[in-house]
Order: sequence, then C-alpha cells, then structure tokens
Amino acid sequence: MTTITHQQAVNATFIFVGVTLFTMPDLVLGLVTEILHLGLEVAHLLFEFLEIALDHVIEHLFETEVHETQVIVFYMIVSMGAVAGFFIFRGLRKFFTNTTRNIKTAYTQTTADAKNYWHGQSLIGKFKLVSLSTTGIVLFVMFGF
Repeated sequence: MTTITHQQAVNATFIFVGVTLFTMPDLVLGLVTEILHLGLEVAHLLFEFLEIALDHVIEHLFETEVHETQVIVFYMIVSMGAVAGFFIFRGLRKFFTNTTRNIKTAYTQTTADAKNYWHGQSLIGKFKLVSLSTTGIVLFVMFGF
C-alpha cells in the first residue's frame, strides 16, 4: 500500500489549482468574486447587528433620545475601529516584513539551486533542457492562443 506524503499532497494541490486556473479562469474569477461579495455582506450584517445592539443598550441604559444615542454609538464605533485598525496595522507591518524577507530568501535559494543544477548538467543534458523548454513554449503559443 502506498502512502502520500505531505509534500506530494501540496504538489498535487498546486498542480490542481494551476490546471483549474488555466482551463477555467472565468469560472474561478466568478467564484472568487461571489465569495468576496458574500463575505462583505456578512461583515455588513454583523456591523448592523452591533450598531443596533449598541443603540438599544445606550438608549435604555442612559435614557437618551434617538439622536443622542446615534451620536454616542457613532463615536463608540469610531473608537473601536481606530483601536482595531491600530492592531491590524501592527500585524500587517510584521506580516509584510516577514513575507518580504521570506520571498528574498526563497528567490536567492531557488536561483542558487537552478545555477547548481545547470552547472551539474552535461552538454547533452543542457541541450535537452533548452530544446524541451523551447518546444513547450512554441506549442503553448501555437495551441494556447
């Protein structure tokens, strides 16, 4: 019985996603936009629920009029948004710094691996690699477009 390793599963997933994007880009784009739209609608409904709940709590707790309640709730939501934005900005800054460093490291490692692989090939191996790559590109241009 053969078992699939984690790396084989990741590679199969990348191949599946690549083939799907290549063969059905319009369906994938439509699915992604619909999922994004659904997420934004859910976020809007949650925001409205928070606003209505705060309206009722402030109105009954402090016995204020509708306009005063709306002003208080507005500034509470702005304050919560500012605090959340501050923490999100801090997290995004760390995320982008780490991602940039990882991309540079991966690029350097991949470039070094490609150079080592190229230098390790014989003249026949280099010829095979270049001819197969060129043939693949020509076939893609001829039949892909």
